[in-house]
Amino acid sequence: MSLGPFFRSPFTDLTASMVNFQQYDKCGELEMASIDCLEAYGTVRGAKKCADLLADFQECAFMTKQIARFRAMRMERHRQGWNGERKGDGYYAPPPRVDAY
Repeated sequence: MSLGPFFRSPFTDLTASMVNFQQYDKCGELEMASIDCLEAYGTVRGAKKCADLLADFQECAFMTKQIARFRAMRMERHRQGWNGERKGDGYYAPPPRVDAY
């Protein structure tokens, strides 16, 4: 994840924060904490000092571990289906009742 622009100009300063996560409840606080940490230490030292905050924010934004976990569970379910361990109605879990929400 890049922490700063390759070439700085007034245009990069103008458009630096066009995309952010502040309007989303899920990642807004993590983004703000990581930006505050980077502002305190700078982008070069902050990459090492704020690595845990940046990793948490990156996971919240891109969901790489969550997607990998979903794919692993899906492949295990398919493997069980291919080997005959799951059949018919037991292939997927039953859905919740209609009035459960």
